[in-house]
Amino acid sequence: MKDGQLLSAGGNLIISQDKRVLSINPVKRTDNGHYLCRVSNPVSTADAKYILIVNYGPDGMEIKDPTEIEVGQKFTLTCSADSNPPASYTWMHNETEIPGHSPEFTKEKSEYSDSGDYTCTATNYVTGNKTSVVHKLSVKGEDSLSLGLPAGAIAGIVFGLLLVVGVAFGVAVFFIRKNGTNAEPMRRRGTQQPVYENPSPVYENTRQKQSPPLPLTEMQDFKSTYDTRIMQ
Repeated sequence: MKDGQLLSAGGNLIISQDKRVLSINPVKRTDNGHYLCRVSNPVSTADAKYILIVNYGPDGMEIKDPTEIEVGQKFTLTCSADSNPPASYTWMHNETEIPGHSPEFTKEKSEYSDSGDYTCTATNYVTGNKTSVVHKLSVKGEDSLSLGLPAGAIAGIVFGLLLVVGVAFGVAVFFIRKNGTNAEPMRRRGTQQPVYENPSPVYENTRQKQSPPLPLTEMQDFKSTYDTRIMQ
């Protein structure tokens, strides 16, 4: 009998013809349990008990519960695995180990920095086996810019935007000043200079035909002669 149920040959169970020997091959985890062999005769009955412990695992791991929560909300992640004896659990968040060996991880008030990958590792120290599973959690809020970003990333984005604005402003001021400096010489170069037309050929010829001015003595003689003629 196993766990109060009569056994019959089949599958991985082999019972000898005299029913004195029970063989299990191969042993499965479902063979774990309490076995009883009962011997009786017309006078008396006797029982022999045996506990079979099958060690296995861990396997069949999973992490239950949320994949997306609001900032400030409480959350609990539950890790489970098939293992005998029960596995020991460890947690990591984004490559950082979380203290403790509980199959559950709880935080009363979530933050944006709680977003990321949660890795649960189950270890069976009897079988020497261990296995891991990863669960992704996203912490969101009303500000779409901050969704799932840690505080350091948000500060970096803000700083980058301010730097871009500052550089753009500096470039604009530089070009404004440069254009203002170049405008004055351009205005000076643009001042109109007087333009003189070439003398007309007629005027030029007239000037060429005029007699040169008389010397001073000749002018005085000419004046005397002119006065004498008038008096006569």
